[in-house]
Amino acid sequence: MTRKGNLVLGIAIGAAAGAVTALLYAPKRGEEMRKDVKEKAAHAGAKAKEMWSDTRDQTSNLADTVADRSKQMMEKAREMVEGGTSRIREAVTLGRQAASEKREELEAEMEEREEQVAEAVGS
Repeated sequence: MTRKGNLVLGIAIGAAAGAVTALLYAPKRGEEMRKDVKEKAAHAGAKAKEMWSDTRDQTSNLADTVADRSKQMMEKAREMVEGGTSRIREAVTLGRQAASEKREELEAEMEEREEQVAEAVGS
């Protein structure tokens, strides 16, 4: 239960206790006094039950909201990880292609230079 719920419950209990005390010191006959105390106690009990129900409903709603938001955040994180993974795979593929092209380019240049050296030495 939250602090606010505890405060409200404490106020309700305090109000009920105050009402009972006021009734006990009021100049009424015993029968009237018991009737008033019974009515006030029933009213205080109903109010406390209503407050408890409201607090329970609010807590349940809050828990549902937190669960839903957590689920959404987990899904978003999973999507981000999957997106990052696919971008990394794409970058690796592009890197391999660039390396392969450069290797072919260098091999062709090496062959050309070997031919030039062979011609220079053979002359």
